[in-house]
Amino acid sequence: MTLQEMIELGILFQRMAASEGAVFAETTSVCRVDQVPNIAVEDFNRISELASTLALTKQGTLAVFGEISGEIDLANGDVSSIECEAVSVRLTKRVEADAAYFVTRAGFEAALGDPELMLTARKIWVAEEFLPFATRSCVYSTWGSAVDQKRLEDIFDSPRRLVRDQSYQSAPIDIRPWYLIVPGDESSGVFSAWKEAAVRNLIFCLPTEIRTSDASKQVVLKGARSAFGDVDLSEPQFQLFDVVTEAVRWVYDQRRDTETKFHLLNNHLALYWPDSAKWPVGLRGVLDHALASAREAFAFHLQDDSKEAIKSLGDLRKALQDEVARSQTATRDLLSALWRDAAIAGAAFALRSATTNSSAVNIASLGAAALLFASLLTTVLSNWRFDVLAKQVRAQWRQRLYAFMSDKQWAELVTRPIYRARRVYRVSIIPVLAVYVVLIGALLWVVYPAGVMAVADPILALLWDAWRLIGDL
Repeated sequence: MTLQEMIELGILFQRMAASEGAVFAETTSVCRVDQVPNIAVEDFNRISELASTLALTKQGTLAVFGEISGEIDLANGDVSSIECEAVSVRLTKRVEADAAYFVTRAGFEAALGDPELMLTARKIWVAEEFLPFATRSCVYSTWGSAVDQKRLEDIFDSPRRLVRDQSYQSAPIDIRPWYLIVPGDESSGVFSAWKEAAVRNLIFCLPTEIRTSDASKQVVLKGARSAFGDVDLSEPQFQLFDVVTEAVRWVYDQRRDTETKFHLLNNHLALYWPDSAKWPVGLRGVLDHALASAREAFAFHLQDDSKEAIKSLGDLRKALQDEVARSQTATRDLLSALWRDAAIAGAAFALRSATTNSSAVNIASLGAAALLFASLLTTVLSNWRFDVLAKQVRAQWRQRLYAFMSDKQWAELVTRPIYRARRVYRVSIIPVLAVYVVLIGALLWVVYPAGVMAVADPILALLWDAWRLIGDL
């Protein structure tokens, strides 16, 4: 069906609903008017035509029921068959999982009060000419308009986490249905109705507490002093839309700072709040000043955070310098141990030349070999264990102290410098290990010459073949 046909259908429903005693209702699944005392011939004929069009386009079914006659055959019947009896006209809509459409503005306004629909709907059509507008979660457009806006997967703090709502209904679960990103025409009745609903939801995202007593509600603002305001929604509140939206966006846009901003704004609202003022009417002369003060307070808060961040980065830089120095020390210790152990091995070889007591030489050689092996093992394992512990500590730093840094910054400031420092140690350990193997092998050869040669000959042959192969290249 075209937009004009849907508008005409909506006008028909409204005209019949204006009849004395008629009862009108529209939901996401049905639009109906009951107890219509009589229906004009022109209206009946037009309803028949629109019912046929709806059936062809598979966008719903339109039916007429007489209080006595039951459902009327619109294709073959006429209005005379339901004279002198109350009539019901019912439009059964084709329901989609994440979409809804309304043929009257009254039905649309009623749907704005359905929290579940507002959370799940991604597209809403209204049979009225207006400029389309969109929120973080839904697009509102005229009947039949193409909707190509992608769904934004933003995650905001739920107001119910911050606002203590004793009614469990006033504070919205999510602000995305009321977070406007594409504004509409200010003169549009549809957009004005949405703004009114948005204000009535967003105003309950700001107070610290919402109290209920019988049929009345009261908001509580807490800070340096506590302020109270009785809730009065008897008058339209859409004039507050701009300032309330600005305040809610400032509080909830950055999830990391939401709680801090929420308490700062509450503190200044409580200071500015006039005694006996009603909520939300009292916000008109208060919220903009409180928001400006809260922003200034938050700027000072950020300065304090910046000082802490600078101090934290200074501590990190000092810790990194210490760790790089430890890596250099580990390399020097490894080389120092090599020189010391080489001297011990040399002493064992000198003893072999200085005495003919083979038993003493064997004992000295075995002892020196064991000492060299223990020295190498202790040095390598202690350095490896230190490296593992240092990695674990850095991982804890990353999660608890330096979560504000991006992965790229962390890699540039921490991971790469430490890797370069440790690489010197890892490269040095290869030739040092080779020297230790030669020294320990030589000491064991003194005691077990045949056994050592049996092991060494294949290794030496393999190395010789590799050397010749390299020489032939």
